[in-house]
Amino acid sequence: MNGNAQTVAEWGYAVEGQPSTMLQVALRAVHRNGSQPQTLPECNGETCDWVRRVAECLRSGRCRTAVLFCRDACLGCCIANKVSGVRAAAVWTVAQATRALEQLGANLLIVEMAERTYFECKEMLRLCCNGAACPPGVACILQELDGHAHR
Repeated sequence: MNGNAQTVAEWGYAVEGQPSTMLQVALRAVHRNGSQPQTLPECNGETCDWVRRVAECLRSGRCRTAVLFCRDACLGCCIANKVSGVRAAAVWTVAQATRALEQLGANLLIVEMAERTYFECKEMLRLCCNGAACPPGVACILQELDGHAHR
């Protein structure tokens, strides 16, 4: 529970536009495995505003990690990283997603949907579901960048 006595979802996902068939099947597989991701805000046409609203869900504590499927991962990453407490990483492969979560402390994976396979979609959702704590060295650097550790 967060400070407002609301249950906090462990993780969530958001999709720009209509989810691809591969992503729909991967989401059904995640649900069959017992995971209940939170559906984050939908994109209503304005990508920048949508990405910011998804990032705010992380900042507010509504969810711990998230995966965002969109057309332009680099743009989404630039926008999301402007929100305090969000560590977004643009990823195209499962290996990149794993590294972003485990070594870089990402709490938001931004995936460009073009040419993603069922396996890639399912594995990125699974990785986000499992989440990862921010490595101590990275956390220290991030605090300094945020201005929290400046003396």
